[in-house]
Amino acid sequence: MIHMTIWHWLTIAFFVLLFIVLTILSAREMRLKTMLTMIFASFLLTVTAAVITLIVLDKYTKKGKILSYTTQQDMAHESVIVRGIVENSGSYEIGYCTLEVRVVNSPAGRRARTYFKPTKSFDFMGDVGKNNNVVEAEEEIVNDLLPKEQKKFFVKIRLPGNFENPKYYLRLHCH
Repeated sequence: MIHMTIWHWLTIAFFVLLFIVLTILSAREMRLKTMLTMIFASFLLTVTAAVITLIVLDKYTKKGKILSYTTQQDMAHESVIVRGIVENSGSYEIGYCTLEVRVVNSPAGRRARTYFKPTKSFDFMGDVGKNNNVVEAEEEIVNDLLPKEQKKFFVKIRLPGNFENPKYYLRLHCH
């Protein structure tokens, strides 16, 4: 569920008023078919603009950041545990945050081959016997984060047994 700020409500009110004004202007048209087409077009225009504006507002009003994190390998279960602290650095309440974790295996001696890999058009069976060097996971880590509040998070990710020197890339998405 999206947490609505005052800016979200003002945006919705603006686009509802815009739709009403465009509908009143369209009602002046004498031909019914043209009037309905104009109303439908104004509906599509205002809904599309409102959705895009709400997405942009949500991105810039809900700001979270990862203050610190640690990784710990669990050899018994072939997984890695990521623990850390996330903070709401914005001025508005955050409904939830998801953490996207990308683990890349970078074994020694194979660096040059990972940057450039030529492909062939019909080589769809080429990866059958090869090991995967990237694991991605996305998990919801916190709910209802007030402004300037900090919460701890915990994520467990299964890793293949062939990972020798994993690198971790974290990306936080708050809504």
